[in-house]
Amino acid sequence: MKKKIFYILLVCIIVAGTIVIATMGLKADIIYSKNIRIDVYLGKEYNHDEIEQMAKEIFETNRTIIRQVEYFGDMFSLTISQDIENIDEKVDEFTAKINETYELPEEGADVTVTYQPKVRLSSIIMPYLVPIGISMGIILIYAIVRFRKIGILRTLGVYILAILASEAVYLSILAILRIPVNRLVTPIGLAIYVIVITIVTAKRERMLENNKVAEAKK
Repeated sequence: MKKKIFYILLVCIIVAGTIVIATMGLKADIIYSKNIRIDVYLGKEYNHDEIEQMAKEIFETNRTIIRQVEYFGDMFSLTISQDIENIDEKVDEFTAKINETYELPEEGADVTVTYQPKVRLSSIIMPYLVPIGISMGIILIYAIVRFRKIGILRTLGVYILAILASEAVYLSILAILRIPVNRLVTPIGLAIYVIVITIVTAKRERMLENNKVAEAKK
């Protein structure tokens, strides 16, 4: 009964996730959405927290990414979404605020603004498809040979269903909870892939051993 409820819950999550992805798509992190990268060279050390607070107040958003560019700590890169209203004016205001705060010379900070297009989320996954396909093929061949005595078709079905279902649930959770797709999404997906294969293989091994014990008792 508990297993049936669990499976029904998984199906509901996948269905809901499919609807959200079909209608709204996955939510992209700033890095993968249309964004503006502002490279600022101050020529002196800056305070990361101060810059971050300044950016949040001026651009009126908490979605900011600030990275140190130069080893000497005198240059940083700020990435923000292009969806912010009056973005050009706010970039000028941000630059002026930096010049004032850090008492820079008349020419001010060296600022480079780059408008970056949206990245297709499918392009993030594409480089991994071939390696995953090859590894999955090898694993299925191993499963066919290793577990042939407990049913080849059933074993293949369990492996394929477990992998597809787990990844579908993962994507559905991302979509439903509107978790931004960032650089961690693919590694986490690969980790889930490995964990699921390990669990399925362990269960198949246990089933194989149980069959051997049952046959020995006959």
